Amino acid sequence: MATLSLLEFLVICAMPFFYGAATRLPFIYFVIHLRNHFVLDFFTIGLYVAAYQGARVVTSALSILTPQLSHLLGATAGLAGYIIVFVCDKDIVAPFVVGTALVGFSETMSSMQKYAKEMYRSDPDRKKGALMLKYQYACVMIGVVVAFSVGGVVYQFHGINGVAIFGIIIEGSGLLSLIIYHIKVQMGDSLEDKAVKNDGIDNVADSDVSLPNFSQDLSKKENQTNATSRRKSISKRFSLQDRLSDMLLTTNEEYSTADIPPTWVNWLLCMSFGIEALTIGYNLSIGPIFILNQFGKPVGTIGVLFAVGAASGSIAAIGATCTEAGRNLMYKIAASPFDICFAMGGIALGVLVAAVPNFVVHVIGLVLLMCFNDLGATLMTELQGSITTTSSYSMLGPLGQVVRRCLNVITAFTGPVLFEIFPRLPYFVAGIITLLWTIMLYVAFKVRTERVTQEIADKSGRRTQSVRYRMSFKTMEAVHTMHKLGGDEN
Repeated sequence: MATLSLLEFLVICAMPFFYGAATRLPFIYFVIHLRNHFVLDFFTIGLYVAAYQGARVVTSALSILTPQLSHLLGATAGLAGYIIVFVCDKDIVAPFVVGTALVGFSETMSSMQKYAKEMYRSDPDRKKGALMLKYQYACVMIGVVVAFSVGGVVYQFHGINGVAIFGIIIEGSGLLSLIIYHIKVQMGDSLEDKAVKNDGIDNVADSDVSLPNFSQDLSKKENQTNATSRRKSISKRFSLQDRLSDMLLTTNEEYSTADIPPTWVNWLLCMSFGIEALTIGYNLSIGPIFILNQFGKPVGTIGVLFAVGAASGSIAAIGATCTEAGRNLMYKIAASPFDICFAMGGIALGVLVAAVPNFVVHVIGLVLLMCFNDLGATLMTELQGSITTTSSYSMLGPLGQVVRRCLNVITAFTGPVLFEIFPRLPYFVAGIITLLWTIMLYVAFKVRTERVTQEIADKSGRRTQSVRYRMSFKTMEAVHTMHKLGGDEN
């Protein structure tokens, strides 16, 4: 990764890391503490865990309208939640549940994704924004590893006070990062205003001031004129008479900032985020109590096992999507978008293996599940970022997280209930639904790929084989959307 500015470091690395750690920590202690300390029935436990997941839905939905306010309120509420857990009477269930539920409001991933998408909207490299979204999610996964590995051990040896203090440190650090971010935004605002007045231009070269809310002040007409002039200059220099090359050039220069509505592929990816979250949601809601009851392992060991799974997922996702060797290997296994189907199939396999009544086999299934889950989430995040314009992403990015968290609410409530009926039932349900969705997703992508390839070939006068050779699915989807929904009739 290239050297990042302070603003980029906050948006891509720091805030995602603290978010990942703060929001995953409750999964280690919440259900186990409700069951073992307060001796609650699983129906009640399901309601309380659903309340935590419901809070995550609220901030994800609010970020569609106002990402910065949603982020600030969510991080503040999360910090207050951990403080309540720390200071409350440890024998009273109400403040413990309320405090942990408040932590759910620190679900701020949607806001951070919008920051990143806006930050790179005018970058000459159209793919950079999608790449940074992958790095951002990788930092989230690293935070998850820290939460699981440290949280389980802390809870086992220092009880609920220990994890509450750990949560206060994490959430407080995240809030501090957000405050620094806001200060940097305000400094950027002043610099941009000064630059506009002095230079009489609407665009500022410094990437630190290409921020959410400021990019709306750019002159759309001037940007389009400049892009058209550059395109004509390049076309003239190289004497491009190839319609396909012209379509590619237009898309690379104008697609990110174009005002184009989303396609059904964008909506399908939003729904896929929910199905991808189904298995991990069940695993997080009943996984710790499952291992504790079925195999008699202490909480510290459970935390380490989940940390190993999360670390394996991080390594798999980062290695497969952020390194050249990994990308080449993934391309040989399954090119985009079918790599998502590969990951979803792996999730289904992992969760069904985890249902086997053997501890070693269960751990293998757990690792497989978390590996393919992180890989799938990273691939879907990258694809959505690649084929979605900045204007559409302001809604679709948070909407994908809303769908995901809504499914988490369902799994949070039904997981403990299904567990009480039959301990392995949640794994069977999640595995079967994920497998069926994977088959449907494969068919949908297959039909879309064939149709888009043919339409681009017809419009450019090229053979379909030539289009497939020159373009990935992400590029074809962007070109097709740009030159069809964008109103290109040439």
